[in-house]
Amino acid sequence: MNIQDMCQRYLQLYTGAIGDVLDKRGYRNQSLPSHIQAQTKANRIAGPAFTGLGYRVTDDNHTDMEARVKMLDSITPGTISVWSCNGSDNCAHWGELMSTAALQRGCTGAVLDGGVRDIDFVNEMGYPVFAAFRNTASSIGRWEIREWNVTVTIGKTEIHAGDFVFGDCDGVVVVPAALTEEVLAQAEEIYAKEKGMREDLRRGVSVKAAYEKYGSL
Repeated sequence: MNIQDMCQRYLQLYTGAIGDVLDKRGYRNQSLPSHIQAQTKANRIAGPAFTGLGYRVTDDNHTDMEARVKMLDSITPGTISVWSCNGSDNCAHWGELMSTAALQRGCTGAVLDGGVRDIDFVNEMGYPVFAAFRNTASSIGRWEIREWNVTVTIGKTEIHAGDFVFGDCDGVVVVPAALTEEVLAQAEEIYAKEKGMREDLRRGVSVKAAYEKYGSL
C-alpha cells in the first residue's frame, strides 16, 4: 500500500482502536508511557519511525553539531522522528530549529521521551511534537545525539526503524512494521462497529440490543 494513503487512513482512526487490535494480537506493550503526550496544538501523527538515540554529557563545551547535521540529512520523507533520550531530564532535546530542519526534510512529527522547548514557535509551524516534558535549557553540554536508524526502547516498547507510529490526543502507539496493514484493516473494522453502535445508542436502542447486533468490539 502507498505510504501516503496508509498514513491518511490511520489518521482517520484513534489510538484506542489501534491499541485494542494490538492487545488482541498479543502485543500488549505498544503504547508509549502515559506521560509522553502532545506538547503542541497539532496532536496527530502517523508514519514510519525514524529512530534516534542520545546520551547525557557533562562537558559544558561539548557539541554534537556534526552528528546532528548528519542525522538530519539522513531523514527519510514521511517519517516520524522518534528519540530515546536515555533518562536525560535536565534540558530540551527538541525545539524550533530541530522542528524546522526536520520538517524541511519531510519529517512530519516528533516523539521523544525527553524535553521540548520553543513551543510558541513550533505551534506557529503547525508541527506536532509528543514529549515527556518541557524544559528551557539547551542540550549543548548536557546531551548528545549519537545514533539513528537503530532500535530504541521507550518505556516497555521496543521501536525499530520503520515501525509505524500513530499519535493523537490520548498518546502514542507503535505498530510493528510487518503488521502495519493488518492492524489498519482491523482497526478500521472496530471504528466502523463503534460508529454504528454509537448511532444506535443515540437513537435509543438498548445497550443489550446494540451489543447483540455488533458483538464484542
